[in-house]
Amino acid sequence: MYWSKRIKILCGFFCLLFCIPLGTFAEKPVIRLGVDEFPPYISKELPGYGILSQIVSESFEKAGFEAVFVFVPWKRALKSVEEGEFLDGTPAWFRTPEREVLFYVSDSLVDDSQSFFHLKDFAFDWEKIEDLKGIHIGATLGYDYGEDFSRAYAREEILVEWVSKDVQNFRKMLAERIQVFPMNTLAGYGILQTDFSEKEFASITHHPKPLRAEALHLLLSKQNPANAEVMERFNRGLKELKKSGRYDEILK
Repeated sequence: MYWSKRIKILCGFFCLLFCIPLGTFAEKPVIRLGVDEFPPYISKELPGYGILSQIVSESFEKAGFEAVFVFVPWKRALKSVEEGEFLDGTPAWFRTPEREVLFYVSDSLVDDSQSFFHLKDFAFDWEKIEDLKGIHIGATLGYDYGEDFSRAYAREEILVEWVSKDVQNFRKMLAERIQVFPMNTLAGYGILQTDFSEKEFASITHHPKPLRAEALHLLLSKQNPANAEVMERFNRGLKELKKSGRYDEILK
């Protein structure tokens, strides 16, 4: 009687187990993405970690993956992805010939522009890189400011001081230790709004001529050959997100 009862219980358990869809226990593969503060695109303080994080996360979800965001300095994120250590990818980067060699590069995530920020009291104007000679420029490690800027810096034709965080450059600007600082226009104002006082915010503006205007992309490590398929699936997920109208909803 005892064993008969136990067998009935076990049979009932296995019947219940096999009635549950297999997907109930299946976990989506995790994609670890290195990011840093870049409001309103990416930030710990924003819903869904910001609009770009939401676009990336939901595109991966449609592709059958779970995106996990790891906050580290941008330079470290890029290096880690390049070497295939710990991080699988990193979003919010310009496409360059060098990066196409090292990474799988996604379709366009969002359009982006870099502008020179400066104090309103500093009469700044420029048309070409040569106009930046003699001006103290702040820059952030790991960022790409375009071929003309990089070439001028390599030839020591412009004065550039590097730091690890965008917010540091704004602080240096307010202390008059640098005069201009190029960064994403929208993200620059996002940092000013969240990290500085109204008075400090009001003292800074940007030049209307962009340093560069291009799209931002997701980069995946080429150290893992499987990422080629991951990127294909991500791009399909991104297309689905745009087609569904959800992409435009996130950007509003």
